[in-house]
Amino acid sequence: MKKFSKKIVSLCLISVFCLCGCNAIPEIILTDNSSIDDSSVLEIYEELEPEDFEYGNSEFITKIKASDGAFKNGTAAEGHVHFDKGGELSCYAEIETSQHYRVVLSVRSESGAAIKLKINKKTEGMFYVTSGNEFGYEAVDCVYLAGGRNEIMLEACSGTADIDCIMIENSDSADYSCYRTETASENPYASLGVIGAMNFFSDIYGINSLTAANVTVGTNAEIDEIYKTTGRYPAIRGSQLAFALSQNADKEKFLLDDIALAEQWSKSGGIVSYKWHWYSPNELRSVKTGDFDLRKAIRTADVEKLSTMTGEEIKALYERGEVTAEFCALISDIDKVAEYLLKLKYKDVVTLFEPIPNADSGMYWWSDDMASFKKLYALIFDRMCNFHRLSNLIFVYSGNSAYYPGANYCDIIGQSFAEGSDSAFAGRFMALSRAFPTKKMLAVTACDVMPRSDYMNRDNAFWLWTALEALSGYTDEELKEAYYSKIMLTRDELPDINSYALNDSW
Repeated sequence: MKKFSKKIVSLCLISVFCLCGCNAIPEIILTDNSSIDDSSVLEIYEELEPEDFEYGNSEFITKIKASDGAFKNGTAAEGHVHFDKGGELSCYAEIETSQHYRVVLSVRSESGAAIKLKINKKTEGMFYVTSGNEFGYEAVDCVYLAGGRNEIMLEACSGTADIDCIMIENSDSADYSCYRTETASENPYASLGVIGAMNFFSDIYGINSLTAANVTVGTNAEIDEIYKTTGRYPAIRGSQLAFALSQNADKEKFLLDDIALAEQWSKSGGIVSYKWHWYSPNELRSVKTGDFDLRKAIRTADVEKLSTMTGEEIKALYERGEVTAEFCALISDIDKVAEYLLKLKYKDVVTLFEPIPNADSGMYWWSDDMASFKKLYALIFDRMCNFHRLSNLIFVYSGNSAYYPGANYCDIIGQSFAEGSDSAFAGRFMALSRAFPTKKMLAVTACDVMPRSDYMNRDNAFWLWTALEALSGYTDEELKEAYYSKIMLTRDELPDINSYALNDSW
C-alpha cells in the first residue's frame, strides 16, 4: 500500500474550549469555522510500527467461584452471588501464557442484565444476559491476557444478576473470516464515487483503519484542534443533520455552513459523514423515546410503494384515509433532509449517511417499536435513493441485529462506544461479524476513546473507521501516537475516491 511521509507542525496547543462531539444532539457553539491551511507543515514525524506483544498458544482453562471474589452491592447465596445494578465483583486469575482467551460467565437474570467486563481496570467487553430462571453461559471472546496475575472485574450496569462462576479458557484473536464481506453498494443509483469508496474500503479492511472525528455543527473545531496537535487531519469529517428539522433559523443557517464545510472537506481529499438524529415530526420536535408514535405513523406494510410517491399523491391518500397525518409528516421531514444531502450530491460529495442511529439504545422515539423501526429505515432508504436519486450516499446502520432492517438497506454496520477504554473490543467485533445474515464492514461511528491501533493489530479487529467524539480524554502524545500509526490512515493518505473505481491499484 502506498504510504506518504507523515509530518507534524511544532505549534503550541491552545486551550481546548469545550470541544463537543455529536453523538448526542449538538448545541450551537459559535467558533471560527475555517480549517487550518495545511501548507505550513514544518517537521518530519516518523511512522510508528505496531507494538509487538508476547503471544503463545497453550491449552488453558480455569474456574473461579464468584463467592471467592471480593464484591460490593452483592449478596452471597447458595453458592452464587446476587448483584443489583451497580454491583461489582473482583477476582484474580494466574495466567501461564500471554495470549487470547475466552471469558465465560455462568449467570442468570430474572430481569435481563448487562454486565461489563474489565481486565486490569480496562473495559474489554460486555455480557448481555437475557431474562430467565436457569443458569446459562455468556462469553466475551478474543480477550488478550498477559502472563501473570490479572484482575478480572465485573460490573452490573443494568438489571440484576446471579453469578455462579467465571471460567477462562484459551481462545484466539478475531477470525480472518470477519473480512469476507460484501463490498458492492446497496444504493441502486450508486455514483462512481460511491463505487470507488466501497472498493477502497474493501481494499483496506482488515489491514488499516481510517481516522475520523465528529465535529460541532457549523465548525471544524475538533479537526482543527487535531491538526494543531498532530499536523494531520482525520480521514473522515463527521457531522449531524438534526438541525435540518429544528424549526430554528439560526440552527438551519449553522447546518448550511456545515454543508459548505463538508464540500470543502471533500475537495481537500477527505471523506464526509453525516448522522441524522431526527427531531420528531410533531409539535414536540424531540428525539426522546415515547415522543412520537411510530406504530401509528407506519401502519401499512407497503412502505416501498409509498416511498416513491409524490407529495400530492400521498396527500390524496391521506384525504381518502389510507395513510395517517403522522405518515405524511414523516415523508415531509425526509424530503427536507434530502434537500441538504442533494447539495452534496450536486458537488459530487460521497457521503457516509447514518440515519436514526443507535436503534438498540432505547433512548430515541425511532426505537420504541422494533418492527416499525425497520419499516422507517427502509422508508428513508427508498425515499432517499429511489425518489430523490441520492446517488452519493453510502448507508450506515448502527445498532444490533434485532433492529437490523436487512442487507438490502445497509452498506456498513456501525457501533458506538462510550467505555473510556482504548480496547479494540475484538470480542464484540467478531460477534457482530457473525450476528448479521450478510456480512458487512464494521465501523466505530462514535467513541469517547479510539480503539488503539496496536490492539486492533494484536487482536485482528480492524474497525473500518473510529470516529472520535471529543479530545478531552487525550494528551498530545496519545493523539500523535494514533495519527502516526502505520495502521491508521489520515486525510493526506487517501486516494481520489471519485476516481478510485477506475484504478487497477492504489
